[in-house]
Amino acid sequence: MQHKGLLASRRSLLKSGAALGGVALAGGLLPRTAHAEPVHIRYSTGGGIGPTEIETVIFLDWMKANVLPNHGKAYTVDFTFTRSTPEAASLLAAGQIDIACQSWAIFAAAVLKDAVAGGMTIIADNFQEGRPDWASGGCYVLNGGPIKTVEDLKGKTVAVNGFGSASDLGLRVTLKKHGLDAKKDIRMVEVPFPAMASAIFEKRVDAATMVLPFIAAERVQKELRPVFANDAPFGPYSVIFEVVRNEFLKAHPEAVKAFLADWVFGLRWLYDPQNRAKAIELTAGLLKSPPETLETYFLTHKDYYRDPNGCVSAATLQRPIDAMVEEGFLAQRVDIAKYIDTGYLPAACPA
Repeated sequence: MQHKGLLASRRSLLKSGAALGGVALAGGLLPRTAHAEPVHIRYSTGGGIGPTEIETVIFLDWMKANVLPNHGKAYTVDFTFTRSTPEAASLLAAGQIDIACQSWAIFAAAVLKDAVAGGMTIIADNFQEGRPDWASGGCYVLNGGPIKTVEDLKGKTVAVNGFGSASDLGLRVTLKKHGLDAKKDIRMVEVPFPAMASAIFEKRVDAATMVLPFIAAERVQKELRPVFANDAPFGPYSVIFEVVRNEFLKAHPEAVKAFLADWVFGLRWLYDPQNRAKAIELTAGLLKSPPETLETYFLTHKDYYRDPNGCVSAATLQRPIDAMVEEGFLAQRVDIAKYIDTGYLPAACPA
């Protein structure tokens, strides 16, 4: 049975529109669903949970049962958790998942390789870095240690969550801009995001490309500092976004629309101040993290920027892809606008 406060919150959202100030939810955000067997969606994360990938909170079992109006009616979704976007891309290519969280680096490379039969379409944003007054991850080192600048990384061991991931490519571009070669001048190793801080503290690595929620931990805040922010090479850009296999999109367009409608509805529900206590409780449970830590940044301007309508644009994706080409990490330019279709989102995006 749904909680009365939750029902009241949903009514208030439907009446007044998004807590983030976007398009009103009434009149189109929640599509009408046919009384047919729900379409099963196989979804893959890109290596993050909680604040890094907000969908892992939006589609928690509690949210499915109490908040999301289309789940179990128009579609059902199961999550596969991966270590990085390259792993998610491999699942897409193998046809083992339908929708995945992807990064610009992996998506562009997959397009050039024609890795996914039938192709892929970018349908929604996840989060952005480099937005003024919002958070960004970065390459972190011990506070007070010998590494002060990017140049000081020469000869050091640096952790990324996965070779070929957005963090990996961002690091490579930054190093090259500072006269260093990632292949010759540093030793790069793979370490999952949750283990990066410990790897630095235990001196198994000298630096790591860290993200939220892990950079918000109290010890990290006191004992680590960033050498550079992730947006340094590119300016404001979409770090990760949602990609669907074209074969699935053509076969089940209404299920994709319902999934994205719930995504946007769930995102706005989380940002509604009336629901903050529950949002913190759910996310803390997922992360096994103290609620007090989440309170310091989650769903505030100390968190990543998330478009309230899920909108993604070529402007926030083309910059890092072009930087890859300029630095020789991508064989040729990919015109990303050709692979974006925001028409499956519940509200129109800016042109």
